[in-house]
Parts: sequence; structure tokens; C-alpha cells
Amino acid sequence: MKMLKRKSIRVASFAALFCNPLKGYLRDHGRWAPIFMITLSIALGAQASFGQGRHQGEGQGAASASNAPLCDPNTVQIVTQDGPVPFSIALAQTAAERSRGLMYVASMPEDMGMLFVYEKAGPVSFWMKNTLIPLDMIFTDTRGVIVSIHKNAIPHDETPIFGGNAIFSVLELNAGVSEAKNIKIGDVLLHPAYDFYTSLPCGAK
Repeated sequence: MKMLKRKSIRVASFAALFCNPLKGYLRDHGRWAPIFMITLSIALGAQASFGQGRHQGEGQGAASASNAPLCDPNTVQIVTQDGPVPFSIALAQTAAERSRGLMYVASMPEDMGMLFVYEKAGPVSFWMKNTLIPLDMIFTDTRGVIVSIHKNAIPHDETPIFGGNAIFSVLELNAGVSEAKNIKIGDVLLHPAYDFYTSLPCGAK
């Protein structure tokens, strides 16, 4: 995994994460989404909050235990105004995975999604070719900060969905989830693939 030279990350297979409902788990984004590499980091305010939590624990062991959910490569948390919102995810980290996406998936649990990782930030557009379910698309910058959200992308619609000029990551969720969970622009994605985790116990390599 070229983008993650700093870290070695094991990610459960898509089949293991989603089982039968996502047997056809990946969707073709075609020419509108060349290759995604996602960076998940944390905003300055959230950094301060996590830092306090670590210092208040009883040493590094306590901090490691409290951060255990954040260290799971099959989980992403979104830091919102209402608190952290966790999702089980499939990480699209190869060209084939990124190109197929959630193609032909008939249904997906509300607490699951797919994370696309870009090699570097740049202009990004997605489409919904061969996609059976409506989706929310969350676009982030290199810090994991949400810069745009496209809600309720229409199945099979091949109209390009532009995320921005400097997009580094995309999280796809079921349509309506971003509204229901109060996920907004400026919120932050957390995942062990990103630079912030070098300061957490699970990120020390």
C-alpha cells in the first residue's frame, strides 16, 4: 500500500466486513475517480481533547486501552458536535477495489461504509454508475477534515459529483446517515492510516 509507507495496516477483507449483503461490494467510479487515498486525521480542537484524555489516564497502558477502538483499521470515527460517530468500513486501498467501489451492492447496514484513499490531494469527482443504493459522499482534505458532503446520490446516475479541488479522502455511507448523525462540514474523520496516529499509543511504530 504505497501511501502508507509509515505504517503497516491490516484491514479485514470486504467479504469479512460486509458478508453476503455486500457480496458485490465494490462500485465502478470510472474516469471520474482515478484513485483514492484517504487521510484521516484530527482537527486542532479534537487534538487537544485527545491529548488531555491521554494525560488523565494511568500511564500509557490506560491510554492504549481507551484508544483501542480508534486503533482498529476496520473502523472510522467521525468527530461531530454531538460526539464521535463510529462506522465499520471497508478500506478501498488497491486500484481494483477503488475502481469497483460499492458496485451492485443491494443493501448495506446503517453503521457501515467504504473509505476511499487517494495518493495525494487533488480534484475529485464520483459517479453512481452500476450503484444500486443511494449514498452520502463525504469528502475530506489531507487532515481528514470534511470539506464537502454530497447527500443522497442517486443510483445509476452517471452525472459527475464534484467533491472539491483538494480532496484526499472520501467516505461513502448510506443516504440519510450524514443527516441523521448530524455530520457536517468541518467535522473530522479518525482512522489509524493518518499522521495524527503517530502521537497515539497505537500509532507508535
